[in-house]
Amino acid sequence: MLTSDSLSSFRRIMFAITGLTCLACAALALLQVRPDPFPFWIPGILGIISAALIFALAAVGRKNAKQAFVEGYIMDKRRAQAHAFWIAMIFLPIFGIFMATGTVALPTAFAAMGTLAGAAYLLLFTYYDAMGRE
Repeated sequence: MLTSDSLSSFRRIMFAITGLTCLACAALALLQVRPDPFPFWIPGILGIISAALIFALAAVGRKNAKQAFVEGYIMDKRRAQAHAFWIAMIFLPIFGIFMATGTVALPTAFAAMGTLAGAAYLLLFTYYDAMGRE
């Protein structure tokens, strides 16, 4: 039987895996100084697969899924969104300086900022959700 705790744990694990993949893509793009350190579709496809698995599990245990997406989830989601927004805003001038000095080219900066913004939300949500479970 699928419980609300097991669904929440599965969601947290899938968000963490997807967030770490986005973080790895950004880090490799900056380290290799190229916008495509591995195939560009991997973070997106992984996100789609994660969402499909989470929604499939939620559909199996509809009653418990409602319990897994309650006030704590909404609070963690909003908190992660707010903090990830400001993290993404901080990246703009930082990468602007990198591009102005010629350290990072525009395609690489664009790829890194996009995947870092996604990673910030996913990993912050994972952290806040894990802290709320303790």
